[in-house]
This record gives sequence, structure tokens and C-alpha cells, in this order.
Amino acid sequence: MSAPVAATRGLQVLLVAQAILIASPITTLDNLLTAPRAVGAQAARADVAATITSSVPLLTSLVPVVLLLVAMAVQQRSRGSLITAGVFSLIGLTAAGVPALRDATFAAKILHGIPLGLTALGALVLVARMWPQRTRDKQLRHLGRRATAVLATGFVILAGLGAVGSTIPSAPVSGLLAKNFDFTTSEPTAAFDSSLPAQNAFLAPNPDSNIHHDGAMTDAYFDRGVLDPRKAEVVRRHLGGVCASIMVDSAGRLVAVCVNPTKVVLHVLDPQTLEVLARKHVADRPFRTDFATNFAGGGYAVLDEQQRVVLPTSDGRITRWSTSNAAGKPEITQIDEFDVSSLLLHDEGINSALPDASGYWWIVGQLGSVGVLNTETGEVAGTRFPGADIENSFAVGKRGGAYIVTSKELVFAEVVDGKPSVTWSETYDQGTRRKPGQTSRASGTTPTLLLDERFVAITDNADPRVNVLVYDTDPVLAQGTREVCRVPVFVPNKSATDNSLIAMGGSLFVENNYGYNLLSATNGRSSEPGMTRIDVAEDGSDCETVWENTEIRVPSVVSKGSTTGVIVSYTREDSIWGIDAWYFTALDATTGEVMWRKRAGSGPMVNNHYAATYLGPNGEIYTGATGGLVALVPRT
Repeated sequence: MSAPVAATRGLQVLLVAQAILIASPITTLDNLLTAPRAVGAQAARADVAATITSSVPLLTSLVPVVLLLVAMAVQQRSRGSLITAGVFSLIGLTAAGVPALRDATFAAKILHGIPLGLTALGALVLVARMWPQRTRDKQLRHLGRRATAVLATGFVILAGLGAVGSTIPSAPVSGLLAKNFDFTTSEPTAAFDSSLPAQNAFLAPNPDSNIHHDGAMTDAYFDRGVLDPRKAEVVRRHLGGVCASIMVDSAGRLVAVCVNPTKVVLHVLDPQTLEVLARKHVADRPFRTDFATNFAGGGYAVLDEQQRVVLPTSDGRITRWSTSNAAGKPEITQIDEFDVSSLLLHDEGINSALPDASGYWWIVGQLGSVGVLNTETGEVAGTRFPGADIENSFAVGKRGGAYIVTSKELVFAEVVDGKPSVTWSETYDQGTRRKPGQTSRASGTTPTLLLDERFVAITDNADPRVNVLVYDTDPVLAQGTREVCRVPVFVPNKSATDNSLIAMGGSLFVENNYGYNLLSATNGRSSEPGMTRIDVAEDGSDCETVWENTEIRVPSVVSKGSTTGVIVSYTREDSIWGIDAWYFTALDATTGEVMWRKRAGSGPMVNNHYAATYLGPNGEIYTGATGGLVALVPRT
């Protein structure tokens, strides 16, 4: 074989290798078949920002397609083919060298992407060597035109299907190759304490008022079990954004707040079919580079005692909406709003708003502002925690006040003379870094009250292992004396959580989210495994690790508990082939063993991306997803 021929063959091999290392063939095919439908669905809503962001999987899949086409074209050593090979090899080299881009490639877990960098560098060397022997052959131009025509035609057809469809597109190749159903049992070992948390008089009845179900933020259902998956079917509804907050109104309908980079949309949905009964664009969000991890102005909403949706906005308002007309039919109408911008710093969004036991609405801002709103008078008053941020919601107890986690400390504050006042606080280890899987360098949890609110639990952000921290809520205890226990969880240096704990009786359940981010949740990659149960003694004398499941992988969902003895989550497994499948998963809360898992769908549009899992009144399972809402409902 002559040297020029050897160089050509070598370049072809390196270009094909780059194509595979950038994206697995399965992921590439899945994205080419599903991303145009997502783009079409968003374009039909005239949502420019969401249309652009939904095109990212398509654009990333076009890179390996071009590399494969160029690998065929360089046979003629034409000038155009060599230039294209060089440009796309530079893209491959950049992807290998920039951590944020490398994490999105198939090669990310293979020696930290080094093989991708080496193949790209080798291709560039060969392009330079072959350049003097370049020809004027126009094959690449003709090949490019034909390929562009085929891809454009396919895109238009698929985008059209997405524009007229209502179902979240599921990746077909992953769906064909992934297992659909694993089943051991639907009967848990034992039930848990089903004593109801205190009902907040200013919220809708537990457990359907907010993302964490009650004022205590237990993330548990005390009045319902989980359906039998053998008698259930999966339903996916495209709603144009991540439906993080899902509530159930007095008529049994779902009330979902769905957000995308620039819009907040309120929906009323049929709980069985997910049919849209009413829909309204209720707020805007300023486009930010951190939109994927910024939940202010729409991430948290609640249903109050009068069945009104209370929604904070990005411009400093608390808005209230009705979802039914006088005849009880679904209809979304704004009732009123309160301007609370005076509480906030410039460009500070509101993360969450909740009423305490006396009726004051507490408001937390992302940059450390905390305030209270009297909805009878419209008066607001606040305080700030300098140098701290607040990334999550908070808990409100039956005795009044609010439990708030800043990036530095856990705070219990009460209203004194109409203003928030700190009663006690406890600092925690915020760690040395924002770990992969977290939205900030801080505790990732909303505080959780347990055992009749005698204790409050959070996690810290310590290295090498996150700790579950339990504190006594007795207000008379001295500073630094209220810690009941700290329990390290998960594998050292691969330990992080960004979701609230589950509390059932004295049992706490914590999940590991280390390694998740929106870009890396593809090419068959998941987060690090881990879920742990810790029991707190009723007298506060001890905390015990009951079980550790070191196999289940929960990338980012807010898992939920049922006191029938089941933990419900939304999981995915690592796949060396690049299969991207997501599963509704049930664990036995007594043993930690997986009871069953059923595939919810495949591909990026069914990624929950920090949205929660919910149980419906009849055991249905609902999970927000980047494309809208995915459900497991009784088969009709």
C-alpha cells in the first residue's frame, strides 16, 4: 500500500472513530429521529428560545453524521473534503479538551475523553500531510448537496409530525433495544407510620398542595399506595417545558406549572389521559445562561386553601390564579397579584413562597433575601443573609415560622412585629465545590420535618461524603447543641444530592445525584448509584443506617415515598452501547430492594431534569420531563 493510500485509509479510520466517540451510533440515530419532532412542537407554539434549545440534540448529532460523510469523501483527497475533515477534527479536539463539551460526548467516561482528543489530533496531522496532494475533485460538493437534501427532507417531515402531535417523542432505537419491564413484586414488605403531617390551614389538603406535598416537606404520601404496573400503561404529553410543580385540585384534575427558558405555562390536565383541559401562558422568564439550573419564577408553585395557584414570578410578583370557572369547568384566570420586589436585590428571582401557620406568606429569593407578605393588607417586610444564596424551597411548621436552608446555614425564623426574625441557626459544611449533579455549592435539600416536627433534616455538601444532618427543633436549645446526628452517605468523592429527603415516621430516605447534568445525560450515561435509608430514634438518641442500595441510579428526580412501604423514583442505567432509557422504579422501603421498573420512554425529551415524581389518588405515577409530563396510569 502506497503512502498516500495509507494516509487516506488512516484518516478515514480516525474520522469514523471520532464520529463514534462524539456520540454513540444509537444516540445519533435517536436524536436524528426525535429532535426534529421536538423542534416542530416548540415552533408550533411560536416559542423561539425553546425551539432553539430543543434543537441542541439535533445539532450535536449532525457532527458525527458530517464526519462519516467526510470519511467517504476523503477517498478523493479533494480540497473541500480535507478542509471539512480538518474543521470537524478541530471540533472533536475542542470537545475533548473542554470539560463541559467533553461531558456531552460518548467518550467522556473513556479515560476522560483522551481517545477522542488523540483521534482528532491524529486526523489533523494526516490532513496536514495530505494537503500537498489535494485534488480539485468536486465529489464532496455533490455528496454534501445530496446529504443535505435528504436530511432537510427528513427534518421537515419529522418537524411537521411534531407540530401536529401531542405526545413526547421517545427515542425509537433505544426503545427497541432497552428492556421494557422488570418485575419481582408489587407487594411491599411492610407499611410505615401513616400519621398525617399537620395540615397547613392556608394550603390545599395534604398531600396535593405542592412539590413536596405538605408544609413539613415530607415528600411522602400517607393516604395512597402505588398502582400495579402490570395493569398500567405509559402516557406521555408534550407540554413545551419541564413540569416541575404538579398539584391535584378538588375535582381530581392535575394542575401543572411547566417552565422553559423564557416562559411559564399553567395547565389543567385530565389525570388519566393527560389531555389539556385548560392552558395559559402566565409569566415570562428572562433568558439566562444558567436556565437549566435556575428554578426561580416558576419552579415552585403551590395550591392554597381556596384552590388558587400561587406562583412567584421572575419580576418580583406573587400571582394568584383560579383554574375553574363558576360552573367548575377548567378555566385559568388571574385573581390578583402582590408586588414584593422591594424585598429583593437587583436581578434576584423568587424561588418559593409558602404560608406559615398564622397566614403570613414567606418568600425566599435566590440571593439570600427572605421576606413575609400579609395578603390581607399587601404589606411586605424582609431581611437578607449577606453572601448567601437560597436555591431550594423551605418548610413551614405547625407552630409557625419557616425552616430555610441558605448556602451557609439552616435557619429557623419567625415573624416578630410583622418582620422575619431568626430564632436559631446552625451552620453546615458547604464543601469546597459545586459537585456534578448539584445546582449550587450548598445543601441541595429543602428542609424536611419529621416525627411530629420534633426534628428537621437536611444534607450538607461535605467532601468526600455528603452527610444527612438531623437537628432538634426545640427553640430553647443553645446554639450548636441541637444536632442529633450526622450520617455520611454514598461512595467517597462520588457523593452529592440536590433533592429533598423523604420522611415517613422516623425514617429518612436520601438519593445520590452525583454526576448528573443535562448535557451528560445522554449516550447511555447515568449518574452515580445510591439510595440510603436512615432511621432516627423517636427520642433523638440515635440515627441508624438501615440499608444502602448501591445499584439504583437516580439522576435528578425528587423521589417520593408511600407509607404503604414503597419508594417511587425515576431512574436510568449506564449503557456501554449508548441506550438512553428512563424507568418508573419502585423500591421496597423496608429492604431497599427494587420491586419493579417499567420503561417511561427513551431519549432526552423524557429526561425529568430535576422535576419530581408524584402519586395520583389512584396510585398513578406522574413525572415532569423536559418535554412535558410522563405518566403511568391504569390501563383502559
